[in-house]
Order: sequence, then structure tokens, then C-alpha cells
Amino acid sequence: MTYFDSSALVKRYLKEDGSDVVRSIIAGARVIATSKLAYPEILSAFMRKHRAGEIERKPLEAIIGQFETDWDKLFVVEFHDELLKTVKVLIEKYSLRGADTVHLSSALWLEQATKMKLTFVASDVGLLNAAQAENLKAINPQEE
Repeated sequence: MTYFDSSALVKRYLKEDGSDVVRSIIAGARVIATSKLAYPEILSAFMRKHRAGEIERKPLEAIIGQFETDWDKLFVVEFHDELLKTVKVLIEKYSLRGADTVHLSSALWLEQATKMKLTFVASDVGLLNAAQAENLKAINPQEE
């Protein structure tokens, strides 16, 4: 099982450093997981690029359409109360933003709930370091 945070999953849709690696990981993965938080984060990234003039309206609509089609195929971890205890522990342990803590706690919960070893894919070095410290296999697509 492979868990993507928003910073990595967005590379599936936007040409960025690491996009080819992300596409390769997705092509070879049996199950792709993410937090429900990724939905607004990724749509927001698309719209920021559009507003900055980096994506025209028609390509934007195609990108959003592909993302929404893919969304239905992802294993989406809900932001449920069970995560809150882990979120609190991680915030106290690591210097992470709130959203990053939600992604890491979601991945840890998923690994524990499924008893399957999980690979954590993200582009934020601090988040990846925390994931490794929590014994997750971590991949930075920008360094592969």
C-alpha cells in the first residue's frame, strides 16, 4: 500500500519536479491511499496555478476532471476522532504543519488498521523525516 500526501499526489496532475517518479509509483502500486484532506488541498493547488496564469481554463478543467475520476479509485482515510490522539502526539514530537500532521497520522492509522506495511510518499523533507522516525518507508519523489 502506498500513501500519498497532497504535495506528492498533486505531481500526478501538474508537471513538477518528481512528477515522473510519482506517475511511476502510482503505476506500480496496488493500493493508493491518502487523507480526505488531500481533496481540498489539491484542488486549491490547481486553482492557485490557474490564478497565477500557469494553467489555462480548458487544461484546468481536464486536470480537475482527471483528479475527480481518480479520487473515486483512491483509498481515502477519513479525518475521524481516532486520529486526534495521534495528531496531538505528532504535533508535540515534530515541527510539522497541521495538515502534514493529519497526513502522517492518517498513514500511521492506516498501517496499523490494515496490518500492511505502508510506503509514505511526500515532497516535504520535514514530513518525510518524521515519517521515517515513525518507522514508515518514506519516498521523496524529487530525490528519486
